[in-house]
Amino acid sequence: MLSAMSTGTQIVLLIILVPLLAVLIWSVARQSIVRTPVGSLSLLVIKGKATNRVLAPGVHWVPALRKRQSVDYPSNELSLRVGTDDPVASPVEAGAPSVPVVLGDRTTAAVGYTLRFRLDPEQLRTVHERFGRDGIWSAARDESAAAVAATLADPATTVDDFFSTARADLEGRLRSAVTQALAGDGLEVTAFTLGAVDLGRHGEVIQATVRARLEAAREEAEAATRLMRVRHDAELAPYLADIGEAALGYRQTEVWRELAQHGGGPSLTVPTRPTPPPEQRNGVAETAVAVATPEPADG
Repeated sequence: MLSAMSTGTQIVLLIILVPLLAVLIWSVARQSIVRTPVGSLSLLVIKGKATNRVLAPGVHWVPALRKRQSVDYPSNELSLRVGTDDPVASPVEAGAPSVPVVLGDRTTAAVGYTLRFRLDPEQLRTVHERFGRDGIWSAARDESAAAVAATLADPATTVDDFFSTARADLEGRLRSAVTQALAGDGLEVTAFTLGAVDLGRHGEVIQATVRARLEAAREEAEAATRLMRVRHDAELAPYLADIGEAALGYRQTEVWRELAQHGGGPSLTVPTRPTPPPEQRNGVAETAVAVATPEPADG
């Protein structure tokens, strides 16, 4: 057919077809280039169905022979802070209220913790089909809360496990339980930290017991000092009648300072000046009157 055409016709067709073919090739090549942003993983979706191909950050060649698209997911670590009511405005961090639990000894508590995790590239298809981009936080929160509640409900877990060296062991058991629970959902746990625990009225009893023990220790430590002070005050009592008002005022200032520091603590012995006999009081009064009363002026 081309041989039957004239040379001019062939040239015209080449002028028309070559640019169209070049534009078509350029368009297909452009659509075959997929760019994955830094900090993201792209899941390849063909005709609305997720595939197992995950694209790392960078530029990739995916032939645009079929209708396909890519869905971006975060590749960085994500942080879930359980035990805070403050909203967290961050794409890699979220907050949630404390988890109410019942311990093995039937003690109720509200537990907080910090969970750091990331998406497993090998199971990104599972994450996409089960939760999607908007359901990652709710899945991490619900699954981790269920694992924490189940672990703390073990009969061997008591309120004493939140204190001293037992707390580290409990945190390790919670980390293992949460890691195992999220692994099946395509979430890889990188860190788990047990946070504040509100024990309610049980916590108030524990704090009162601790305060009482510390108060008793402080009383015992200050007993020798108070005993020495009482002895000194008793030895100084006979001399208080002969000291001036300035010295007594200084002692009173010192006592008030100690009262302000101790608050409702141990009582202090305050030495007082002995009361003079009645005849001395009258003499002092008469002398004061005589000094204060002016003599009458002469006629």
